[in-house]
Amino acid sequence: MSFREFANRTIKVRNRTIGVGQPIFLTGEIGSAHNGSLENAKMLVKAAAEAGCDGADIFMANPESFFVHGERYPETARMMETLHRLDFTEAEWFELFEYAKAFDIILYPTPLDLPSIELCRRLGVEMININSDDANNYFMLKAAATLGVPVTFHDIAMGLPEVLMAVKTLQENGCRDIIILHSTHESGTLAEQYASANLEVINSYRQLFTGTGVLPGCVEHTSSDFLIYAVAAFKPALISKHIQIKASDNESDATISVDIANLSAMVQKVRYVEQAIGGGLNQIVVNRENEESEWSWVRRKVLVSARPIPAGKVIEEADLTAKRPGNLGGVSPMQYVNLIGAKAKQDIPDSTILEFSMFDDIQSAPYKFPSMYTYVSRDMNVKKKTGA
Repeated sequence: MSFREFANRTIKVRNRTIGVGQPIFLTGEIGSAHNGSLENAKMLVKAAAEAGCDGADIFMANPESFFVHGERYPETARMMETLHRLDFTEAEWFELFEYAKAFDIILYPTPLDLPSIELCRRLGVEMININSDDANNYFMLKAAATLGVPVTFHDIAMGLPEVLMAVKTLQENGCRDIIILHSTHESGTLAEQYASANLEVINSYRQLFTGTGVLPGCVEHTSSDFLIYAVAAFKPALISKHIQIKASDNESDATISVDIANLSAMVQKVRYVEQAIGGGLNQIVVNRENEESEWSWVRRKVLVSARPIPAGKVIEEADLTAKRPGNLGGVSPMQYVNLIGAKAKQDIPDSTILEFSMFDDIQSAPYKFPSMYTYVSRDMNVKKKTGA
Protein backbone atom coordinates (compact mmCIF):
# COMPACT_ATOMS: atom_id res chain seq x y z
CA MET A 1 0.00 0.00 0.00
CA SER A 2 1.35 3.43 -0.96
CA PHE A 3 1.84 6.34 1.44
CA ARG A 4 -1.10 8.15 -0.19
CA GLU A 5 -3.32 5.13 0.36
CA PHE A 6 -2.18 4.87 3.98
CA ALA A 7 -2.84 8.59 4.50
CA ASN A 8 -6.43 8.13 3.34
CA ARG A 9 -6.91 4.84 5.15
CA THR A 10 -10.35 3.63 6.12
CA ILE A 11 -11.47 0.57 8.07
CA LYS A 12 -14.63 -1.33 7.21
CA VAL A 13 -16.71 -2.88 9.99
CA ARG A 14 -19.94 -4.39 8.68
CA ASN A 15 -21.74 -1.44 7.06
CA ARG A 16 -19.67 1.26 8.80
CA THR A 17 -16.58 2.86 7.30
CA ILE A 18 -14.16 4.39 9.80
CA GLY A 19 -11.39 6.83 8.95
CA VAL A 20 -10.44 9.76 6.74
CA GLY A 21 -13.43 11.55 5.23
CA GLN A 22 -15.94 9.49 7.21
CA PRO A 23 -18.25 10.43 10.09
CA ILE A 24 -16.80 9.85 13.55
CA PHE A 25 -17.54 6.30 14.72
CA LEU A 26 -19.35 6.91 18.01
CA THR A 27 -19.22 4.21 20.67
CA GLY A 28 -21.35 3.99 23.77
CA GLU A 29 -19.04 2.25 26.22
CA ILE A 30 -21.15 -0.03 28.40
CA GLY A 31 -18.15 -1.40 30.29
CA SER A 32 -19.71 -3.08 33.32
CA ALA A 33 -22.65 -0.66 33.69
CA HIS A 34 -25.10 -3.55 33.12
CA ASN A 35 -24.25 -4.63 36.69
CA GLY A 36 -24.46 -8.31 35.76
CA SER A 37 -27.95 -8.13 34.24
CA LEU A 38 -28.38 -9.36 30.66
CA GLU A 39 -31.58 -7.31 30.40
CA ASN A 40 -29.71 -4.19 31.47
CA ALA A 41 -27.03 -4.93 28.87
CA LYS A 42 -29.74 -5.22 26.20
CA MET A 43 -31.29 -1.96 27.38
CA LEU A 44 -27.94 -0.19 27.05
CA VAL A 45 -27.30 -1.65 23.58
CA LYS A 46 -30.75 -0.57 22.41
CA ALA A 47 -30.35 2.91 23.90
CA ALA A 48 -26.97 3.37 22.19
CA ALA A 49 -28.43 2.30 18.85
CA GLU A 50 -31.48 4.51 19.14
CA ALA A 51 -29.33 7.48 20.17
CA GLY A 52 -27.34 7.15 16.93
CA CYS A 53 -24.19 5.44 18.17
CA ASP A 54 -22.35 3.26 15.68
CA GLY A 55 -20.97 0.86 18.27
CA ALA A 56 -21.26 -0.32 21.85
CA ASP A 57 -18.29 -1.61 23.82
CA ILE A 58 -18.59 -4.01 26.76
CA PHE A 59 -16.14 -5.60 29.21
CA MET A 60 -15.58 -9.35 28.96
CA ALA A 61 -13.57 -11.19 31.62
CA ASN A 62 -12.78 -14.63 32.95
CA PRO A 63 -12.20 -13.94 36.68
CA GLU A 64 -9.73 -16.78 37.24
CA SER A 65 -7.62 -15.63 34.30
CA PHE A 66 -7.82 -11.94 35.13
CA PHE A 67 -6.64 -12.03 38.75
CA VAL A 68 -4.04 -14.01 40.63
CA HIS A 69 -5.91 -16.07 43.19
CA GLY A 70 -5.52 -18.59 45.97
CA GLU A 71 -4.78 -18.50 49.68
CA ARG A 72 -1.71 -16.31 49.17
CA TYR A 73 -3.78 -13.52 47.60
CA PRO A 74 -6.86 -13.01 49.79
CA GLU A 75 -7.13 -9.35 48.74
CA THR A 76 -8.22 -10.38 45.22
CA ALA A 77 -11.12 -12.52 46.42
CA ARG A 78 -13.56 -9.59 46.56
CA MET A 79 -12.55 -8.37 43.10
CA MET A 80 -12.99 -11.86 41.66
CA GLU A 81 -16.41 -12.08 43.27
CA THR A 82 -17.37 -8.81 41.54
CA LEU A 83 -16.21 -10.11 38.16
CA HIS A 84 -18.16 -13.31 38.62
CA ARG A 85 -21.26 -11.23 39.31
CA LEU A 86 -20.71 -9.21 36.12
CA ASP A 87 -19.91 -12.16 33.86
CA PHE A 88 -22.32 -13.74 31.37
CA THR A 89 -22.46 -17.34 30.21
CA GLU A 90 -21.36 -18.08 26.67
CA ALA A 91 -24.99 -18.62 25.67
CA GLU A 92 -25.89 -15.19 27.10
CA TRP A 93 -23.04 -13.60 25.18
CA PHE A 94 -24.33 -15.12 21.94
CA GLU A 95 -27.83 -13.86 22.76
CA LEU A 96 -26.57 -10.33 23.46
CA PHE A 97 -24.56 -10.14 20.22
CA GLU A 98 -27.53 -11.34 18.17
CA TYR A 99 -29.72 -8.79 19.93
CA ALA A 100 -27.31 -6.00 18.95
CA LYS A 101 -27.38 -7.04 15.28
CA ALA A 102 -31.14 -6.58 15.24
CA PHE A 103 -30.56 -2.89 16.04
CA ASP A 104 -27.78 -2.52 13.46
CA ILE A 105 -25.24 -1.50 16.07
CA ILE A 106 -21.77 -3.02 16.25
CA LEU A 107 -21.36 -4.57 19.69
CA TYR A 108 -17.71 -5.25 20.41
CA PRO A 109 -15.99 -6.44 23.58
CA THR A 110 -13.03 -5.37 25.64
CA PRO A 111 -11.62 -8.81 26.54
CA LEU A 112 -9.56 -8.60 29.72
CA ASP A 113 -7.78 -11.97 29.48
CA LEU A 114 -6.79 -14.69 27.01
CA PRO A 115 -9.83 -16.98 27.54
CA SER A 116 -12.05 -13.98 26.73
CA ILE A 117 -10.17 -13.49 23.45
CA GLU A 118 -10.92 -17.11 22.58
CA LEU A 119 -14.58 -16.47 23.44
CA CYS A 120 -14.46 -13.53 21.02
CA ARG A 121 -13.22 -15.94 18.36
CA ARG A 122 -16.15 -18.30 18.97
CA LEU A 123 -18.60 -15.40 18.98
CA GLY A 124 -17.29 -14.13 15.65
CA VAL A 125 -16.91 -10.55 16.91
CA GLU A 126 -16.40 -7.83 14.30
CA MET A 127 -13.87 -5.75 16.24
CA ILE A 128 -12.38 -5.63 19.74
CA ASN A 129 -10.95 -3.11 22.15
CA ILE A 130 -7.82 -3.65 24.25
CA ASN A 131 -7.86 -2.01 27.66
CA SER A 132 -4.91 0.19 28.60
CA ASP A 133 -3.56 -2.32 31.14
CA ASP A 134 -3.18 -4.82 28.29
CA ALA A 135 -1.77 -2.39 25.72
CA ASN A 136 1.73 -3.41 26.83
CA ASN A 137 0.76 -7.08 27.31
CA TYR A 138 2.46 -8.97 24.49
CA PHE A 139 0.33 -12.09 24.99
CA MET A 140 -2.98 -10.21 24.72
CA LEU A 141 -1.85 -8.15 21.74
CA LYS A 142 -0.64 -11.21 19.87
CA ALA A 143 -3.87 -13.11 20.55
CA ALA A 144 -5.99 -10.11 19.57
CA ALA A 145 -4.12 -9.75 16.28
CA THR A 146 -4.93 -13.35 15.32
CA LEU A 147 -8.68 -12.65 15.40
CA GLY A 148 -8.39 -10.90 12.05
CA VAL A 149 -10.65 -7.99 13.08
CA PRO A 150 -9.99 -4.28 13.72
CA VAL A 151 -8.39 -3.58 17.10
CA THR A 152 -8.64 -0.42 19.17
CA PHE A 153 -6.54 0.15 22.27
CA HIS A 154 -6.37 2.75 25.05
CA ASP A 155 -3.21 4.68 25.94
CA ILE A 156 -3.83 5.47 29.64
CA ALA A 157 -0.47 5.92 31.45
CA MET A 158 1.44 4.87 28.32
CA GLY A 159 4.43 6.70 26.94
CA LEU A 160 4.97 6.99 23.20
CA PRO A 161 7.54 4.14 23.10
CA GLU A 162 4.93 1.80 24.61
CA VAL A 163 2.31 2.97 22.09
CA LEU A 164 4.78 2.33 19.27
CA MET A 165 5.53 -1.15 20.63
CA ALA A 166 1.82 -1.97 20.89
CA VAL A 167 1.28 -0.99 17.25
CA LYS A 168 4.38 -2.93 16.19
CA THR A 169 3.26 -6.06 18.09
CA LEU A 170 -0.22 -5.97 16.55
CA GLN A 171 1.14 -5.42 13.05
CA GLU A 172 3.82 -8.10 13.30
CA ASN A 173 1.14 -10.60 14.32
CA GLY A 174 -1.10 -9.82 11.37
CA CYS A 175 -3.36 -6.97 12.50
CA ARG A 176 -3.62 -4.17 9.95
CA ASP A 177 -6.73 -2.33 11.16
CA ILE A 178 -5.68 -0.43 14.28
CA ILE A 179 -7.15 2.61 16.07
CA ILE A 180 -5.17 4.19 18.93
CA LEU A 181 -7.54 5.70 21.47
CA HIS A 182 -6.06 8.64 23.33
CA SER A 183 -7.70 8.53 26.75
CA THR A 184 -8.58 11.51 28.87
CA HIS A 185 -8.21 10.96 32.62
CA GLU A 186 -11.12 9.86 34.77
CA SER A 187 -9.61 10.70 38.17
CA GLY A 188 -8.80 13.89 40.03
CA THR A 189 -10.75 17.13 40.23
CA LEU A 190 -12.47 18.38 37.11
CA ALA A 191 -9.81 21.07 36.74
CA GLU A 192 -7.14 18.37 36.87
CA GLN A 193 -9.00 16.31 34.29
CA TYR A 194 -9.08 19.26 31.91
CA ALA A 195 -5.43 20.10 32.53
CA SER A 196 -4.36 16.53 31.76
CA ALA A 197 -6.70 15.89 28.81
CA ASN A 198 -3.94 16.79 26.32
CA LEU A 199 -6.20 16.43 23.26
CA GLU A 200 -3.40 17.53 20.94
CA VAL A 201 -2.11 13.95 21.26
CA ILE A 202 -4.83 13.02 18.75
CA ASN A 203 -3.07 15.16 16.13
CA SER A 204 0.31 13.76 17.18
CA TYR A 205 -0.93 10.22 16.55
CA ARG A 206 -2.34 11.34 13.21
CA GLN A 207 1.05 12.74 12.19
CA LEU A 208 3.13 9.89 13.58
CA PHE A 209 1.10 7.00 12.22
CA THR A 210 -0.33 8.32 8.94
CA GLY A 211 2.28 6.41 6.95
CA THR A 212 1.33 3.12 8.61
CA GLY A 213 -2.44 3.29 8.19
CA VAL A 214 -3.09 3.48 11.95
CA LEU A 215 -6.00 5.77 12.84
CA PRO A 216 -6.30 8.12 15.86
CA GLY A 217 -9.31 8.02 18.17
CA CYS A 218 -10.26 9.08 21.68
CA VAL A 219 -11.90 7.71 24.80
CA GLU A 220 -13.45 10.68 26.62
CA HIS A 221 -13.19 9.58 30.25
CA THR A 222 -13.71 12.81 32.16
CA SER A 223 -16.79 13.83 34.13
CA SER A 224 -17.18 16.92 31.92
CA ASP A 225 -20.47 17.40 30.11
CA PHE A 226 -18.87 19.22 27.17
CA LEU A 227 -15.28 18.08 26.61
CA ILE A 228 -16.46 15.44 24.14
CA TYR A 229 -17.41 18.25 21.75
CA ALA A 230 -13.85 19.59 21.84
CA VAL A 231 -12.70 16.04 21.09
CA ALA A 232 -15.04 15.94 18.08
CA ALA A 233 -13.39 19.12 16.75
CA PHE A 234 -10.12 17.16 16.42
CA LYS A 235 -11.91 14.83 13.96
CA PRO A 236 -10.74 11.51 15.44
CA ALA A 237 -11.78 8.34 13.65
CA LEU A 238 -13.59 7.05 16.75
CA ILE A 239 -14.88 8.51 20.01
CA SER A 240 -15.94 6.34 22.93
CA LYS A 241 -17.91 7.58 25.96
CA HIS A 242 -19.15 5.56 28.93
CA ILE A 243 -22.93 5.19 29.20
CA GLN A 244 -25.22 3.98 31.98
CA ILE A 245 -28.88 3.50 32.81
CA LYS A 246 -28.47 5.29 36.13
CA ALA A 247 -25.54 6.05 38.38
CA SER A 248 -26.67 3.76 41.21
CA ASP A 249 -26.19 0.74 38.90
CA ASN A 250 -22.70 1.75 37.87
CA GLU A 251 -20.50 2.10 40.92
CA SER A 252 -17.14 2.06 39.15
CA ASP A 253 -17.80 4.52 36.30
CA ALA A 254 -20.83 6.56 37.37
CA THR A 255 -19.13 9.97 37.35
CA ILE A 256 -17.71 9.62 33.84
CA SER A 257 -20.80 8.11 32.21
CA VAL A 258 -23.72 9.63 30.32
CA ASP A 259 -27.21 8.51 31.34
CA ILE A 260 -29.08 6.95 28.42
CA ALA A 261 -31.77 9.61 28.88
CA ASN A 262 -29.21 12.23 27.77
CA LEU A 263 -27.34 10.13 25.22
CA SER A 264 -29.32 11.15 22.11
CA ALA A 265 -28.71 14.84 22.79
CA MET A 266 -24.97 14.22 23.21
CA VAL A 267 -24.74 12.25 19.96
CA GLN A 268 -26.67 14.91 18.06
CA LYS A 269 -24.36 17.66 19.33
CA VAL A 270 -21.29 15.68 18.28
CA ARG A 271 -22.80 15.38 14.80
CA TYR A 272 -23.46 19.13 14.76
CA VAL A 273 -19.81 19.77 15.64
CA GLU A 274 -18.76 17.50 12.76
CA GLN A 275 -20.96 19.44 10.35
CA ALA A 276 -19.73 22.77 11.66
CA ILE A 277 -16.06 21.87 11.10
CA GLY A 278 -16.66 21.51 7.36
CA GLY A 279 -14.03 20.85 4.74
CA GLY A 280 -11.58 23.70 5.28
CA LEU A 281 -12.57 25.86 2.28
CA ASN A 282 -14.75 28.95 2.23
CA GLN A 283 -18.16 28.16 0.81
CA ILE A 284 -21.42 29.83 -0.11
CA VAL A 285 -24.42 28.22 1.55
CA VAL A 286 -27.16 27.29 -0.90
CA ASN A 287 -30.60 25.74 -0.55
CA ARG A 288 -31.78 22.39 -1.90
CA GLU A 289 -32.32 23.98 -5.31
CA ASN A 290 -28.66 25.05 -5.31
CA GLU A 291 -29.66 28.69 -4.94
CA GLU A 292 -28.01 31.22 -2.69
CA SER A 293 -30.28 32.63 0.01
CA GLU A 294 -31.84 36.08 -0.34
CA TRP A 295 -30.34 36.94 3.06
CA SER A 296 -26.89 36.22 1.68
CA TRP A 297 -27.36 38.56 -1.27
CA VAL A 298 -28.91 41.35 0.78
CA ARG A 299 -25.84 41.43 3.04
CA ARG A 300 -23.54 42.16 0.11
CA LYS A 301 -22.86 45.59 -1.32
CA VAL A 302 -22.89 46.90 -4.88
CA LEU A 303 -21.13 49.76 -6.62
CA VAL A 304 -23.12 53.00 -6.58
CA SER A 305 -22.50 56.61 -7.44
CA ALA A 306 -21.10 58.56 -4.48
CA ARG A 307 -22.40 61.86 -5.94
CA PRO A 308 -24.24 63.09 -9.05
CA ILE A 309 -22.22 62.24 -12.19
CA PRO A 310 -22.93 64.37 -15.29
CA ALA A 311 -22.87 62.83 -18.77
CA GLY A 312 -19.39 62.89 -20.32
CA LYS A 313 -17.54 62.97 -17.00
CA VAL A 314 -14.42 60.82 -16.71
CA ILE A 315 -14.88 58.69 -13.62
CA GLU A 316 -12.54 59.00 -10.65
CA GLU A 317 -12.50 57.10 -7.40
CA ALA A 318 -14.36 59.86 -5.52
CA ASP A 319 -17.36 59.27 -7.82
CA LEU A 320 -17.80 55.72 -6.52
CA THR A 321 -18.81 53.99 -3.31
CA ALA A 322 -20.46 50.74 -2.19
CA LYS A 323 -23.82 50.28 -0.46
CA ARG A 324 -26.32 47.61 0.47
CA PRO A 325 -28.38 45.69 -0.59
CA GLY A 326 -26.64 43.45 -3.06
CA ASN A 327 -29.74 41.66 -4.36
CA LEU A 328 -30.67 44.44 -6.81
CA GLY A 329 -28.06 43.64 -9.45
CA GLY A 330 -25.27 46.01 -10.40
CA VAL A 331 -21.48 45.83 -10.36
CA SER A 332 -19.33 44.27 -7.63
CA PRO A 333 -17.33 46.85 -5.65
CA MET A 334 -14.20 44.88 -6.56
CA GLN A 335 -14.79 45.89 -10.20
CA TYR A 336 -14.49 49.60 -9.46
CA VAL A 337 -11.12 49.61 -11.27
CA ASN A 338 -12.93 48.98 -14.56
CA LEU A 339 -14.77 52.29 -14.17
CA ILE A 340 -11.85 54.49 -13.12
CA GLY A 341 -11.11 56.41 -16.36
CA ALA A 342 -14.37 55.35 -18.03
CA LYS A 343 -16.79 58.05 -19.30
CA ALA A 344 -20.41 58.45 -18.20
CA LYS A 345 -22.84 58.06 -21.13
CA GLN A 346 -25.68 59.76 -19.23
CA ASP A 347 -26.46 61.84 -16.18
CA ILE A 348 -26.27 59.55 -13.16
CA PRO A 349 -28.00 60.72 -9.97
CA ASP A 350 -26.43 60.30 -6.54
CA SER A 351 -26.70 56.77 -4.99
CA THR A 352 -27.55 55.07 -8.28
CA ILE A 353 -26.74 51.37 -8.62
CA LEU A 354 -24.19 51.30 -11.44
CA GLU A 355 -24.20 49.11 -14.54
CA PHE A 356 -21.43 48.88 -17.14
CA SER A 357 -23.97 49.89 -19.79
CA MET A 358 -23.96 53.43 -18.31
CA PHE A 359 -20.35 54.00 -19.38
CA ASP A 360 -18.10 54.20 -22.43
CA ASP A 361 -14.37 53.43 -22.47
CA ILE A 362 -14.61 50.67 -19.84
CA GLN A 363 -11.07 50.09 -18.54
CA SER A 364 -9.15 46.84 -18.34
CA ALA A 365 -8.27 45.77 -14.81
CA PRO A 366 -4.56 46.15 -13.98
CA TYR A 367 -4.53 42.53 -12.77
CA LYS A 368 -6.72 39.46 -12.94
CA PHE A 369 -6.33 38.28 -9.33
CA PRO A 370 -4.45 39.59 -6.31
CA SER A 371 -1.03 38.00 -5.95
CA MET A 372 -0.87 35.10 -3.50
CA TYR A 373 2.90 35.33 -3.17
CA THR A 374 5.19 36.99 -0.65
CA TYR A 375 8.09 38.57 -2.52
CA VAL A 376 11.62 38.26 -1.17
CA SER A 377 14.60 40.18 -2.56
CA ARG A 378 17.37 38.10 -4.14
CA ASP A 379 19.76 40.34 -2.25
CA MET A 380 19.20 39.21 1.34
CA ASN A 381 20.99 42.35 2.59
CA VAL A 382 18.24 44.56 1.16
CA LYS A 383 15.43 45.13 3.62
CA LYS A 384 11.91 45.82 2.46
CA LYS A 385 9.99 48.87 3.55
CA THR A 386 7.86 46.63 5.74
CA GLY A 387 10.95 45.82 7.77
CA ALA A 388 11.08 42.22 6.51
